[in-house]
Amino acid sequence: MLGKTLCIGVGSMGGALLRGALQHGVLKASDTHILVRREEQCKALTEELGVVGFTTMPNVHEYNTILLAVKPQVLPSVLETLKEVPYGTVMISVAAGITLDTLDAAIPQANWFRAMPNTPASIGAGMTALAGDDVHTDLGRDVQALFEAVGEVAVVSEADLDRLGALSGAGPGYMFVILDALADAGVRIGLPRHLAIKAAAQTMYGAGKMALESGNHPAVLRDQVTSPGGTTIAGIGAMEKGGLRSALQDGVVACLARSNELGK
Repeated sequence: MLGKTLCIGVGSMGGALLRGALQHGVLKASDTHILVRREEQCKALTEELGVVGFTTMPNVHEYNTILLAVKPQVLPSVLETLKEVPYGTVMISVAAGITLDTLDAAIPQANWFRAMPNTPASIGAGMTALAGDDVHTDLGRDVQALFEAVGEVAVVSEADLDRLGALSGAGPGYMFVILDALADAGVRIGLPRHLAIKAAAQTMYGAGKMALESGNHPAVLRDQVTSPGGTTIAGIGAMEKGGLRSALQDGVVACLARSNELGK
């Protein structure tokens, strides 16, 4: 177990992780404290979740685990306030681009882990990459359980964590752009907006579920719906002519480059 835990930052990601962990018993409300900036947010969250809330840094010596769910540009200032954590404190960062070496240099006595979850964690369908020196120990499995409460977890090297951040961490943003484009296409050919969105979203969901549950390569699944000379292959051909595949690849590469910039 992670023991007494402080969650610093309870926005969309921190909130999703906290709610999932409490719901699945990975964290106990009685042993969980939160630190947020605004008094009204603190009051609302403590009432909703049954945890203890602060708007100023509490005594860091009280905690076994500290979850840092803040943005990369905010993290350095937060780390300054945590310099005195006890030796062996488990610290988990979800900030994109901030490396384990940087985190360890800031607070060397901590036991550091990095995680890169994505926003579907808020509905229990997240994808998280997890890295750390002790990720394969019992402690690492306890940290892994925190993220398994909100979806799937891949235990990886730090290099692959950053790569997965560019693919799955930012991936919901890509999917929403594609979903919006497909819905626009539906409207363009005459469908009502609400029906176009529903059809596009359910189709993306179903296709993803087929890929996960069948284990088949996407090209195999694609071939199953592309009859020779048929309508689907005509549509795919037009999309390929427009550069769909290369645009998606370029987007992931650009995202990783930006993540590397943040880490410098």
